[in-house]
Amino acid sequence: MALPNIAYFTVADLCERWSMKPAHIGTLVLEEKLVLSVGLSGVAVEVGEWIEVDTDQWQRAPGGLKRLTGIYDLNRNDAWAVIKHGSHVIDSVEPEEPDSYIDIHTWGGKTEFVVALDDLLIRRKEVARFEACNAQVAQDAPEISINRSGPGAPQKYDWDGFWIEACRYIHEEGIPSTQAALVRGLLDWFDANGKSSPDPSTVKKKVSRLWKALHASAASSSGGGNRADSAAA
Repeated sequence: MALPNIAYFTVADLCERWSMKPAHIGTLVLEEKLVLSVGLSGVAVEVGEWIEVDTDQWQRAPGGLKRLTGIYDLNRNDAWAVIKHGSHVIDSVEPEEPDSYIDIHTWGGKTEFVVALDDLLIRRKEVARFEACNAQVAQDAPEISINRSGPGAPQKYDWDGFWIEACRYIHEEGIPSTQAALVRGLLDWFDANGKSSPDPSTVKKKVSRLWKALHASAASSSGGGNRADSAAA
């Protein structure tokens, strides 16, 4: 009997397919390189639109309640939280139309909608797109790529890429609550990109002065604290 062509992968499928850990998949999601989805079956939602009432001033225009069945994309923060914690309460999914929203209807005593790691799906076309993009990057890369700090041997680790990722990480995610969190995030970047990874103590030494400067700046700022990355409606 011919088996049906499966249109979706699970996180476990991708971990096996790409020889990655779930945390690596989560990193790709945070970097907006991969979109994860979830299945809904008769889930009550509120749908509506965002209307610009003034310059950069937006207001919700509810369009009513309905029940959704199908596969819907998650925003990157929710998908990452499911991977990180094993499960996470989801209160919205991504709409297909721009300037609109889909909120899961959980008020009035309704049960919260919890998504577990095994519930996450990745569309086959999304996997194909990701693999095609990375194949093109590998094809376009020079045959020999050597980063040199001087006339000697090439660097063992991609420190130039490391500092670029550190800037991106802090700019998009905000200042981590601890230096250890920053170190873990940068080590995950080495792993997710298939690069030779230094030991944690080496990375800690590299970011120590940066962390102290950022922490001191955040502490002295009147509006200090981590910048929260707002989820898409």
